[in-house]
Amino acid sequence: MSTTEPRRHVLVWVAQEFLESEGMLHILQESGAVPGQEKDWEKIVEACENSGGFALAGTLVDVNHGAGIWISPPGDAGLEIMIPWHSVRSVVTAEEQHQIKIFGLVKELAKKPPVPTTPHSL
Repeated sequence: MSTTEPRRHVLVWVAQEFLESEGMLHILQESGAVPGQEKDWEKIVEACENSGGFALAGTLVDVNHGAGIWISPPGDAGLEIMIPWHSVRSVVTAEEQHQIKIFGLVKELAKKPPVPTTPHSL
């Protein structure tokens, strides 16, 4: 991504091995990428094991990096987390909807209320 492009929202489905790597759950919790306190970690790990992975949301920093995908956790654009490609199961991105501009006659038609229709009997 270039620095002039707006960052896209991203949801990455990550393999459970990534969460189980040494200290990763603590790093993700501290960064705000995974909500909850240490007492919740057992439930998080159990849910991850049951589903075969977990989802991380944030903004996309770099998807073209050879080592993995880089994301920023929600609400912290200054922090970047790299997820190795072998841990990424799927990626979904979205952009915020842009304002659609209407000009001329189309704009005037858009202002008029819809014409009610009645069913015709045969």
